[in-house]
Amino acid sequence: MLCEALTLRSLNETDAAAFTKLRLKAIDDSPSAIWPTLEEERTRPLDAVAAQIRQTPEQIVFGVFDQYMLIGIAGLKQEPYAQLRHKGVLWGLFVHPLYRNVGVARELLGAALTHACTMRMRQIHLRVNTENHRARRLYMTSGFTGYGIERRAMCVNGRYFDEENMVLFLDGENTAA
Repeated sequence: MLCEALTLRSLNETDAAAFTKLRLKAIDDSPSAIWPTLEEERTRPLDAVAAQIRQTPEQIVFGVFDQYMLIGIAGLKQEPYAQLRHKGVLWGLFVHPLYRNVGVARELLGAALTHACTMRMRQIHLRVNTENHRARRLYMTSGFTGYGIERRAMCVNGRYFDEENMVLFLDGENTAA
């Protein structure tokens, strides 16, 4: 549970600038954990960011705020095709370094999983850098299991990083097949 100074809510188009600011911090803090580069994120038009965070029946982005400052984000997107609508993708979970270890990431993850259930998703997938031990621990203690490693998934400044594919079954299934 978040302390009362922090609030969690879904983001909307008016949060686009705050979202961009936090994403730039995320890339600066963890360039091997976020796909766009700093330059790519900096040059994204605000209307494209607004579309990315706009809540629709298939997507939502949650944010945690300290007063008016966005300090944590997590996105959830449902697969668009009928045969895949039982699946969702968790993306972009990040907490500002000054707010880590106080439960913000777990609250964001919990909000996304609760929303996934309302969207009738049966499983949530994500990808995480294998060297991001803090994130991997959060996901594993939340019930996610790994089902494969993509070698050399990202190349940052000439160095390759592997990503682990993880899944959480929301319908009681507990093994990745």
